[in-house]
This record gives sequence, structure tokens and C-alpha cells, in this order.
Amino acid sequence: MGLAEEWGIKAIAFDIDGTLYPKRQMLFRLFLSSLPCIPFALRYNTVRQRIRKEDGTGGAGGSFQDLRRRECLMMYGTADKLDAFIRKEDRFFRRRWEKSFSSIRAYPFMAEALKAASGRYKLAILSDFPLGCKLDALGISGLFCFEASSEEFGALKPSGIPFRAMLDALGLQPEEVLYVGDSESKDIRGASAAGMRSALISTSCGKMYSRADFIFSSWKEFIDKVL
Repeated sequence: MGLAEEWGIKAIAFDIDGTLYPKRQMLFRLFLSSLPCIPFALRYNTVRQRIRKEDGTGGAGGSFQDLRRRECLMMYGTADKLDAFIRKEDRFFRRRWEKSFSSIRAYPFMAEALKAASGRYKLAILSDFPLGCKLDALGISGLFCFEASSEEFGALKPSGIPFRAMLDALGLQPEEVLYVGDSESKDIRGASAAGMRSALISTSCGKMYSRADFIFSSWKEFIDKVL
């Protein structure tokens, strides 16, 4: 009996970036997309970190447009530049991401793990970054009954807003869902605060202090221990 069955899990949800494929691939692509607009990229990252800090596991939520308006206000002190902010964000980041992330390569055994899990559990995706073409690139499209970015709910992880929206969509209680991610501060903190079980993928021995219910270093280990 695997941990998922032992815990009474009915659905397994996943982060994408750094969880289903190595984080270094994401960081490299983010670095390349930032080169033409380094000042904007630095301020943009600072704003997003500020939002995470201010909201914690709470936050008001809203729409994607509400989140962009909030980012614009933090960056420029006025919403009058919202249209310009959106154009710049789309031009320098989102359009580049869609193209560059089409070449990502999955962790070994990740696709096998998710395909095995799909026969026994509901599967869901909840990411901070846009999903774009990532599921197709990783060879796992069509496996999920819920797919979303936290941005769609006007929030960023670890805000509980996207986690609760996912639970509502799945029609399950928090304790019936296992959330799998690579970030202690965003994934594990957010999922735990929402009442879900959590699993952390990490090769760092420092993660021994994680609040995750399970820590694994490879997807082969996930198959053997969780499924």
C-alpha cells in the first residue's frame, strides 16, 4: 500500500515548474527572456515577491486583470500605465515563455508516475506561471481534470485562494488531496495551510525541516512510495 492509499487520497495535484521538470531549465529560460528588459524584469520580480509576502496564505483574490492592475500599481504607483504595463509584460515575458518552454524536458519517470496515478486518482495542475504549451511538451496533456495558473484567481502561491478554487473544482475535502511541488515557501506552505497533504520534490538535505508530509528526490521514489 502506497502513502496515497494509506492517507485516503482521492486526487493528486501538481505544480509544474521545478516539479515536473528541472528548475534549472525554467531559470535559464527566464534569464533569456529577461535580457532585453533587465530593469523591468528586476522590478517585476520584486513586485511579485512583495505580493507573496503581503498576502501570505490569505489574499483577496479576484481576476487575472485585477492581479495585473495590482502589479502595475506597485511598480509605477498608478494604474494609468496599466495598458503599457500589460503590453510590456506580454512582449518581454509571456510571448517569449510560450516559445521557449516548448522545448522543456521532463524529469525521468515523471510521465510514467502521472500516467500510473491517472488510473487511480483524479489529477490536477496548479501552477504560478502560465501553463502554455508545457503539458504538451512534457507529454502529459489530457491527464488532468483541473488545469490552472494561480494568476487566473488574482493571486500567487502560497495564497490559499487558488488552492481553495482547485478543491471546489475537484469537489473534494482538503485532506483528500495531495499537492506535489518543489517550493517549501509557495507549494508546501500554501497546500498545508489549505488543509491538504503535501509532498516536496527536493535533493537538498536541508529540506529535512520541511513541513511536507513526504519528501522525495526522484519520480521513481514517488512511484515506489506514494503510488
